Amino acid sequence: MQAFRRRAVPCAALAVTVFAIAATGCGGSKRARPSATAGESATSVTSTAPTRAATPSPAPADLKTAARLRDGGDLEAALQAYAAIATSSDAGQRQTARFAQAQLLVREGALEDARAVLLAYLGDTTSAPPDSDPARFLLASVRDDMGELAVALDYYDKYIAADGAAADFARIERAKLLARLGRNVDAATAAEAVLASGVLPEFKASFTLSMGKAFEDGKDDADALAWYVRAQTIDGGDVASALARAGAVKRRLGDVTWVDDYRRAIASYPSSGSAPDLLDELDAAGVPVGDYARGVIEYRAFRNTASRASLTRAIASADDAAEATYYMGALDERADDPASAIRSYQRSFEINPASTLADDALWWRGRLLEGANRFDDAATVYETLVTDYPASTFRVDADFRRGLAQYKAGNYAGAALVWSVIAAAGGDDAPRARFWQGRAQLASHDLLANAVLSQLATDPDARGNFYALRAEVLLGKNDTSDKSPKLSGASIDWAKIARYLKGVTGTDPQTADALTNDARWATGAALEDVGLHAQSDAVYRSLLRDNKEDPSALYGITKRFADEGRTPLAARAAVTLIGALPTTAPLTPDDLLRVAYPAAYGDLVADAAKQAGISPLLLLSLVRQESFFDPEAGSGAGALGLTQVVPTTGQQIATKLGVTEFNARDLYRPKVSLRFGASYIATQLASFDSDPYHALAAYNGGPGAASDAADAAGADDDLLLEELEFDETRSYVRLVMENLARYRQLYAGVDRPSLPR
Repeated sequence: MQAFRRRAVPCAALAVTVFAIAATGCGGSKRARPSATAGESATSVTSTAPTRAATPSPAPADLKTAARLRDGGDLEAALQAYAAIATSSDAGQRQTARFAQAQLLVREGALEDARAVLLAYLGDTTSAPPDSDPARFLLASVRDDMGELAVALDYYDKYIAADGAAADFARIERAKLLARLGRNVDAATAAEAVLASGVLPEFKASFTLSMGKAFEDGKDDADALAWYVRAQTIDGGDVASALARAGAVKRRLGDVTWVDDYRRAIASYPSSGSAPDLLDELDAAGVPVGDYARGVIEYRAFRNTASRASLTRAIASADDAAEATYYMGALDERADDPASAIRSYQRSFEINPASTLADDALWWRGRLLEGANRFDDAATVYETLVTDYPASTFRVDADFRRGLAQYKAGNYAGAALVWSVIAAAGGDDAPRARFWQGRAQLASHDLLANAVLSQLATDPDARGNFYALRAEVLLGKNDTSDKSPKLSGASIDWAKIARYLKGVTGTDPQTADALTNDARWATGAALEDVGLHAQSDAVYRSLLRDNKEDPSALYGITKRFADEGRTPLAARAAVTLIGALPTTAPLTPDDLLRVAYPAAYGDLVADAAKQAGISPLLLLSLVRQESFFDPEAGSGAGALGLTQVVPTTGQQIATKLGVTEFNARDLYRPKVSLRFGASYIATQLASFDSDPYHALAAYNGGPGAASDAADAAGADDDLLLEELEFDETRSYVRLVMENLARYRQLYAGVDRPSLPR
């Protein structure tokens, strides 16, 4: 078990994206776009006023240019263009423009304007769309959000009756709407039908919780409670929220067991956002809470003084004393007292070597011993962790750091031996161990060092792997050329990709069924049309999940995503396709690699990089890791858009760049996100002497974390990575640099993946 660390999350100004579906994806906000971080006013996220972070260009009245403006983030100019085209005498162009205009208005929160445009679209006598048209679903959603519930219900009913492509999702919204209207029997029947449908399981989990909220909104506490209780048992559900809501309803109903729900919520989910508030409510009601549970919640809420007092009492009363002592060590670290933290972690382990946090205590004690230059002691601690806790999530890293502690102590031969054993065992960590084995042998003037590094650098199974690339750098065989990249003009030769796949698998993927008739294609497109991006993404990605071992099917899926302009999904599909091929397959053709590593937003990337004075390939590499080119991406830490900027950091960047009236929603605009991300990474490059490894560590983990690691590693980029506290940041730097090596090959004329330094 990996315990919660002394910092709640990496102190990231910008955080890695996880492509996940928000718990409210089919519950609260129907469009479920990631919102700003806590601390921002709701107005800054939902305001209907136009934002001016992106300067609109003149709005020509043609659909292609309007779409380009929209996709780049010049929304005001795009709206002007669509409004002009909406007056066209050509019915097809007029209707296309109206629907696109309505989508943008909804996205910007201008619901009244969106309603008017949608009514004009649906009422066009020369080109009236059928009831199954997504516009009817979108209008239902708009009127629902505006509080016009009865009218919204009628639109949902018509869309469902016409069997629109996203009918299952309209049924979800209809069921919640019925509950809010107080039509409880109808709502329950509709909800059961949703749960019995073919909707993806993750949607059913969030839907169950949101039905409870809908019944609450409809003033039906009994049904609300029943659904909250049910939400606690569904796989993948948000149990912490379900317990908190159930307890609140029970308390309102005078049911004394609300206390049990709150206690269970804080004991089982102390890191949930609601835990501190639930603790405060229990305290206000005079309900006793165990000191250990209290101390952990206070620790995670950064109530450090209160946490230390609670944990001290827990230790004195033997209330999970080992675990409480562990958290005392974490508090010592937070207080920048490593000596006390080392002692606390040791005491935690000694109190109970079988505690759920025993391996955590060993791991962090080892890391602090390294920081104190007590390398032999650190190696001993890691040895204990590896030997006695083989199932620990820290075991692999602890095994590696046994060698690193010896390396830092100057025992290069001993370090090389440790790493050679790890490398020989194979597995995901073998390239890392082989690389450091070579480094240790170089340091000890072992004549076999170059052979070890060369073996790694030329290993076909490690081609493009970060450590193979770094081995090439150590050997002085990397390509240091600095050619201007070409980010546009290259088309994909799909026939060439097909021939390659036929040679590998024996099957021509062009003749295989590309799942043409799978209903998920239409469902995904309809969901995207009505602004349910997260749901659309999940439906589309279920196609990949269900065909992840079939190269022919994956070829068809990848090509269709690319043909439809769904670049993020095409890139992910290409990665899945490459991963489905046997390890003995010949080198992947550049055409397929360019799908997996697209030069998306090429002109915007080039402009943003030029303004910031950075490499456009570095910016592309960063965007691929941050968002996989999805402009709607959002993370649990509140980071938004292509470059995953947190709104508070975005405001700082806006001030620096002279951008007025910045709004968090602007970060979803590619033109803004790319400019802001480029500016921020440029700032980090300037702070760390143009070193991309240090700068990327700062981008992901925060400048403080990068500086701490740099203090321990000096100018050694490889050691810097190993000194970074968070695995997430270490992986992030490696992956972005791997991306950079590949982008240099594909777009800068380098003949193989290679790092510039």
